[in-house]
Amino acid sequence: MTGLNMREWREKLRRLVTVEPVIFFYMTSTFIVTPAYQQLVITKVCNELFTDSEICKNPEHYTQDEEIQARSSYILLFYTAILSLVSIPPALLLGSWSDQAGRRSVMVMPSLLSLLSGAVFITLDLVEDMTVYWCLAAAALTGLSGGHVSVFLSCFSYLADVTAGSSSARTLRMAMAESMIFVGGTVGFLLAGFLEQEYGLLYAFVAYCACHVLAVLYILLWLQDPRPVKLNRSPSLKAESEKGAIEEPPRSRPFILQYAKLSLKAVFRRRPGQERLKLHFLILCTFINNLMAVGETSILLLYLMYEPREFTTVLFGVFNAVRMLLLGFSLLGLFPLLLRCFSEMTLAKLSALTRAAAYILLACSTNTWMVFLVAVVGAPAGITQAVIRSLSSAIVELDEQGAMFSFTASVEATCILIAGTMFNGLYPLTLTTFPGMPFIVMAGFAIIVLIFMQWISEMPASQPRLVL
Repeated sequence: MTGLNMREWREKLRRLVTVEPVIFFYMTSTFIVTPAYQQLVITKVCNELFTDSEICKNPEHYTQDEEIQARSSYILLFYTAILSLVSIPPALLLGSWSDQAGRRSVMVMPSLLSLLSGAVFITLDLVEDMTVYWCLAAAALTGLSGGHVSVFLSCFSYLADVTAGSSSARTLRMAMAESMIFVGGTVGFLLAGFLEQEYGLLYAFVAYCACHVLAVLYILLWLQDPRPVKLNRSPSLKAESEKGAIEEPPRSRPFILQYAKLSLKAVFRRRPGQERLKLHFLILCTFINNLMAVGETSILLLYLMYEPREFTTVLFGVFNAVRMLLLGFSLLGLFPLLLRCFSEMTLAKLSALTRAAAYILLACSTNTWMVFLVAVVGAPAGITQAVIRSLSSAIVELDEQGAMFSFTASVEATCILIAGTMFNGLYPLTLTTFPGMPFIVMAGFAIIVLIFMQWISEMPASQPRLVL
């Protein structure tokens, strides 16, 4: 193969494989560290409450203790609160900044700060006398870059750039990228369960750091920022631009005000027909979807380890790996096939319905097979958010993609605080009566998403813009 052919092959591969590995590495690391830091918190709480260190070395000896469960839940609530509050300003600003500075610079920041967070976890695991509250410093470090929401806003803005002018290609590329969340979850939970069971929490935190090193290397050595694309604006937006309503941010303004204004303007600007209302509904659906996702992550380990389910760390990892694998398969394989027969909105509504059914089943699960059935019932649950991202991207202009996803990311960041407060606070209150009550609440939220998606489907469709 000649050098010219090699370059052509590499360029084609670069167009085909873009941000998917970034999301994969980041989400793999997230799903490795989530059960690991939760288990670390539970163990540290046990060590602080009991003088017998041998008891706290075996989770089976203390996971049924209600005092440990309740105190661990509140500490995890503080963790998610700090992560959320610190994440909101970067999430609001970085998307608008990436519209001008490029997507890669935003993509790499979360992994760099997550490496520092991993160092805190490693130190906390090695030093027995360190208080459990040091985990809150790790949350702050992760939040400084916006965390996973910054990864999502930069990656999905990148995809919007490279799929300009093709709504069908955008939906499929968004679905492929969304599937990497679940493929990363499969690998992450399998690795987490294996490493924690066979080698201990330390190796799980080392694997977490290794994923971020790989992500940084991939972004720096492989990804290239998309080339700017010229487009024809809709007549109403063109008129706004001529009047000065769409202007470049003045360089003299403070950094925060400059980019925050761009993000707010992208979301609240007047648009043709009902496009602005549709965008607001889509962002609201994103907010509710993230409430469910964050709430589930916050309490699932505690719930499944409690009687009568009594999951071990390995079984918890296997369950999450199976569930993520099915979610990823639904987006990568099932979704493109179903698009040939059904509209994307129909599939999005069916996805919301299956998610509600899965949460109800999880709330009522009393044994292992019922919990694993939840993974099968909820397999199509990821389709809704992939469609939401595609529809949101189609509404705004190309030079507003980062700003719009930045606002959405800040909304997702607030979910960390709200969902953590809601579900970590609700779980201890219902622990002795009906521990599955938080999942019933989540099922109600899924039904609300279904109602909004039906409302959106009855609005006029977005008009494709011309790309030159």
